[in-house]
Amino acid sequence: MDTDADEALVDRLLKGRTMSVYALLLSSGDMGVRDVQRALGFSSPSLALHHLTKLMELDLVTKDSNGIYGVTRTVRVGSLSLFIKFGTRLLPRFLFLGTLFCGMLIVYILVFASWPLTSADIMVISMSVIAVLFSFYETRQIWLLKPF
Repeated sequence: MDTDADEALVDRLLKGRTMSVYALLLSSGDMGVRDVQRALGFSSPSLALHHLTKLMELDLVTKDSNGIYGVTRTVRVGSLSLFIKFGTRLLPRFLFLGTLFCGMLIVYILVFASWPLTSADIMVISMSVIAVLFSFYETRQIWLLKPF
């Protein structure tokens, strides 16, 4: 199967609770069936096992001899495309942009701004503050979409 068709299949099947299980494994690392059940509040381990089996059929997860499931392939589909895996955490992509704008604003104020502030300084600072606020607002909105 070619990569585009495989990606389309994963995008079609990786929805809802299955997406939640996959996102949990991405951010938390290897887990057992009961760990997944507890973390996501599933009513029974068999429900968690059902979603883990679906992930195994998509070749996204494998099971070791101890019954522990781990991610074998990372895909960016659905709401996961809005997140970046940073260590063991899934962070919204806009968080990095907001941090960049915030750092640039601080450097501008400390290094480049003339005191007293000129109208050009005020314009640059106000545009930077708007960019920081917009970026962190979008970060929060995306965080609320977190799949689990």
